[in-house]
Amino acid sequence: MNAPDNQPPQATTSAGYRELLRAEPVLIVIMGTVAGHLLIMGMLLPVLPLYAKTYGVGDATLGLVITAFGLGRLMIAIPSGLLADRVGRKVLMVGGPLLIAVGSVGCALAESFGWVVAWRFCQGVGAGAYMTTAMIVAADVSSPETRGRIMALHQSALLIGAGSGPAVGGFLAAQYGYQSVFWVSMAIGLASATFTLWRYRETKSEPRKGEDHSLRAYLPVLQSPAMRLALIVSLALFLTRSSAFNQLLPLAGEERFQLGPGQMGVGFAMLAAANLAMLPYAGSLVGRIGMVPMIVMSCLGLAAGMALAALTGSVAGFFVAMVVLGIASGLEGPSLSSYATAHAPGERYGPTMGAMRFVGDLGFVTGPVLLGALIDHTSWGYGGALIASAVVLVATAALFGSMAEEKN
Repeated sequence: MNAPDNQPPQATTSAGYRELLRAEPVLIVIMGTVAGHLLIMGMLLPVLPLYAKTYGVGDATLGLVITAFGLGRLMIAIPSGLLADRVGRKVLMVGGPLLIAVGSVGCALAESFGWVVAWRFCQGVGAGAYMTTAMIVAADVSSPETRGRIMALHQSALLIGAGSGPAVGGFLAAQYGYQSVFWVSMAIGLASATFTLWRYRETKSEPRKGEDHSLRAYLPVLQSPAMRLALIVSLALFLTRSSAFNQLLPLAGEERFQLGPGQMGVGFAMLAAANLAMLPYAGSLVGRIGMVPMIVMSCLGLAAGMALAALTGSVAGFFVAMVVLGIASGLEGPSLSSYATAHAPGERYGPTMGAMRFVGDLGFVTGPVLLGALIDHTSWGYGGALIASAVVLVATAALFGSMAEEKN
């Protein structure tokens, strides 16, 4: 979808996105299944701690249902990148949702808390395999002209699913009990696998002669200066942002302003709306001002939002901070994915996206632990942890902005 030489790509118009979806029907499969996948994860978010408590475990043990899922994602990220190149994308695009469905059934029928943790690990493996492969497919069908828009579409589907999930899960649990959420999750997983089997066409190119599918395939990714910078940014973002969104903001809001779950829900809805509103423009800006400036701006924007949330003295200021975080997140998603795709060594998207998912999940798993330890062992509190996160992001932006190079 190249624009004429004398005109810029019409990436900001809705017609441009419609044209892109018509030209690449596989994007409809990706958007539908990504939204379904994140809907499952969002549905389980408000239910899991309460469901785990029905097994009579203590508060310290409850976190295992989150940790097990994260570990499953972490462990499958590297193998997924290799398998996607070896056996094709479709196997993982179908197998991931099926594993999520199996894990959902296991959680619904589990007779002990230990089995809930085990089946959550199974869900994590399925989720990691699917999400890594979905990123690879998005890279497969992208070009320098369409890359920003494709990554924006991917991020939009993710946000739609994640944003609607908690409300759906809360409604199901209130009306039909906790186990109903797992049964609906199973149905969505099966529907995603079926839809993929029906509509997905393989996007993997023919393997090059001598193409390596062992762990050595990751060496070019680690040896690439551009990719090392991308991995550092991904680690910093997941370590700070996931901890802030899932842990620090709700606790800081409750401690400083006595914001309950309902009020925080409004704040996160504002964050998600700002994020979603930015994505059409982010897809265009990637092409207009470049990936490197976009990534730097998003890191600085996230740092500003976290600092404002930590320092503001009013509820209004706290909600403004959440909107700033949403805007910055909307700029970050398409730009970092586009950068990694553009700099994939030898256009090997499997190892490239596998590495990006691995370091992202590593930050997702370790961030809450590290920042929790900072809160427990210092007098900084939740605001201090937000400031520390902001400092990490500013340092990351400075490093990336001074060393990264733009590439089509």
